[in-house]
Amino acid sequence: MLDAVQTYVATAMQSEFFAGGLALGAVGLLAGILRLVWRSVAGLLARRFSIIVTIDNRTAEFRYVLNWLDHAKAFRRARRFRLTLTGRRQAGGALFAPAEGSFWFVLDGQLVRIERELNGQAKADRSGTPLEVMTLTLPFGRRSTVEAWAAKGAKLEAEAARIGPQLHIYLDSYWRHAGDVVRRPIGSLVADDARFDALLSDVRWFYGAKDWYVARGVPWRRGYLLHGPPGTGKSSAIRAVASELGLGLAILDVGRKTLTDDLLCEAMADAPERSVLVLEDVDAVFSGRTSEDRGGISFSGLLNAIDGVAAQEGRALFMTTNHRERLDPALIRAGRADMHVELGPVGASAAGALFLRFFPGEEALANRFKARLGDSRFAPATVQGWLLANASSAEAAATAEGLVPAVGVAAE
Repeated sequence: MLDAVQTYVATAMQSEFFAGGLALGAVGLLAGILRLVWRSVAGLLARRFSIIVTIDNRTAEFRYVLNWLDHAKAFRRARRFRLTLTGRRQAGGALFAPAEGSFWFVLDGQLVRIERELNGQAKADRSGTPLEVMTLTLPFGRRSTVEAWAAKGAKLEAEAARIGPQLHIYLDSYWRHAGDVVRRPIGSLVADDARFDALLSDVRWFYGAKDWYVARGVPWRRGYLLHGPPGTGKSSAIRAVASELGLGLAILDVGRKTLTDDLLCEAMADAPERSVLVLEDVDAVFSGRTSEDRGGISFSGLLNAIDGVAAQEGRALFMTTNHRERLDPALIRAGRADMHVELGPVGASAAGALFLRFFPGEEALANRFKARLGDSRFAPATVQGWLLANASSAEAAATAEGLVPAVGVAAE
């Protein structure tokens, strides 16, 4: 039997077709072994000497990194792209980034592999945006490189195209980015003294005082109550503070009947980072500890959301009201509303300063305007409305005929 097999093999080896096929098979087997060895070695090297960072589009860092890589022209050699929303619709909020799959590029001397994977069934948020995962592999790289890209992208977003603070609105169980509001300088606000500067200084201190709070074992929270008649600048003050500090606005309608105590706690705990929380017109919701047949949140639920065990930290809380006297003292005590700022009608001097913002260099007419106002006091919105109505003529604005003698109070 063995002799027969040897004879068969010897005969087959004399065939050129058989010998060539055997050689090709051996080459293929060797190539397969080498490929397997290479993949194993490459995988080992990747795990031992590469940095691998995975980010998904539920995080702001996803947007920041893509923004920076696009700005640095890392994708200039790509041929397949996917239009990716960046959340910056007012500034052309989309960019062309490499499509699904992997793409290699070199940036600042660092070789990088970017791999994007789209999950059409999973959603990144309540708006229905598909979940997308981006994986960055940096052979012999450092984590600090990706962190630097994210920081540069965040700075680029904050400085390059922003027209004002980002506006976030809480809907049914999630925060939605509703665009940007126009930036407002703190110097554009009208007051008889430096109360707006004092407010800005206090909020700036709070956002830089995390270590101070931690060292004293105090929760990193601070609340502000802005109160006064309509038209005195409460909402404008919050927008100006956010503009000056590069913060967003997270607006929460506590009067909504579909808002429950649990949803309120969740909303305040999950509010967007680098934002101030805003509860406007709280007197319209709670004038005391109870509210008949209104539905929605309870008074105790509101207090727990503000400073309970699970309450948010690291975000300033602003509450506004037209009637502070109607609010329960428990809501506006220290620890919930640490700084109270009263806003009211302004006198001729502040109104004259506003006149000069509308008509720079018209000091003589500004003095005439102030003289016409005399000792009367006006809501800043009323003065601004008069100046807007006469923006084409400083002479007409200086007559103040629409303001004197009645003291106007306009809606904010």
